[in-house]
Amino acid sequence: MPRLVSYSLQADERRRHEHACQFELSVSSLRASNPAVPVVLFSHGPLAAEIAWLCSHFGVMVRDQGPYADRLAALSPQSGRAMARYPVLHKHLNFSELAAAGVQQVLCCDLDTIFFTDVERVFDRYAGADVVAREEVCSGRSIHGADRAFIDEPLLERLAHHLGRAVVAPINLGVVLYSHGVVARLADIMKTFVDDAWRLMNGLTVREFPNSAVAGSDTSFPWMADVRKHASDIDRQRALPYPSNNGWIVEEVAWWLALGSIPGLTQADFAACDVAQNGEVLGTPRDRSNWALCHYYSHNLQRIVEWLHPRPSHATQAFSYPAQQRRAAQPSATFER
Repeated sequence: MPRLVSYSLQADERRRHEHACQFELSVSSLRASNPAVPVVLFSHGPLAAEIAWLCSHFGVMVRDQGPYADRLAALSPQSGRAMARYPVLHKHLNFSELAAAGVQQVLCCDLDTIFFTDVERVFDRYAGADVVAREEVCSGRSIHGADRAFIDEPLLERLAHHLGRAVVAPINLGVVLYSHGVVARLADIMKTFVDDAWRLMNGLTVREFPNSAVAGSDTSFPWMADVRKHASDIDRQRALPYPSNNGWIVEEVAWWLALGSIPGLTQADFAACDVAQNGEVLGTPRDRSNWALCHYYSHNLQRIVEWLHPRPSHATQAFSYPAQQRRAAQPSATFER
C-alpha cells in the first residue's frame, strides 16, 4: 500500500453530529476527484452509525483501536488514563498499524479538512521530505505574522536541546504528509510522544514555570484536574516548561519534540497556495479557489459550509447520511483546532 489517506477519531457522543458533518465534507470532497486512493479511519471508541455509513458509502477502511483511555494506558501505564480527557492525542497513536501495512506515504488529516483537487497532487508535489506540513500559526514562519506568546520558539529550542534532540520547526498537525517510509520510525516514538505530552502537562502545574497560570486552567482545560490528581513528585520533577499560552496544543508541542528524536529527519512546509489553513480560503469565492485542500479548523465549520454552498442557513442540514436521532451540534472549544 504505497499511498494512503488516514483519519483518526476519538468517539465523543456530545460531538457526534459535528464529527459526522465534518467527516462527510472531507471524505466526499476527497472522493469527488479520486475514487481509488486507499483511505482509513482509525476509531478510538465506538463508531457512530452515521460515520460507519459514510465509511461504507465512500470506501473507507475502518480500524477499531479500542477505547482511547486503554490505548493511552497501553503506551504509558502510569499516566495514560490521567490524560484521557485530553481528546487529541489519538491521531499520533496509529503508526504501528500504518507501519504494519507497509505504507510509504501517508497523508494524515483531521476531520476538518476539505479537498479541492486530486490528492495525488499533494503526494507527488511534496514527496521530497520525510515530514511536510503547514507552518504553525503564529510561529516565526507564519505568513500572518508571529506571536511569541502563542509559540515561544526560543524556549522550544531549549527544550529540544535539553532532551538531546534535533529542533523541529513548529508545524500545524491538521494535515501532515509523511513520506520515504518514515512511518515505521514514527511507530517507534509513540511512547516518547505520550511521555513528552505528560511532562508538558505537568509543567503547567508548576507555578514557577511559564504559562502555568494561563494554559493550565482546570476550567478551560478540564483534563488538567486529572493531571494534578495523578501526578507524583517524580512526575513534577520531570516536568517540562510549556512554550505556549494555549493549552490545547500540548499534543503539537509534544509531537514536535518527539519528531526531534528521529535521527536525520527531513522537514518541509506545504506552500500556502496549495494547502490552506484556518479561514484562509474564506476571502476567495469558491469558483476561483486554486488550493489542493484546506484544514479549516473546527470553529469555522459553519462558515465553510456556507462558503461551499452559498444558500440560506438551513444548508448545514443537507448531509447525505441516513437520518438518525441526533444531538444538537456542540460548539468547539475556543482554542481547539
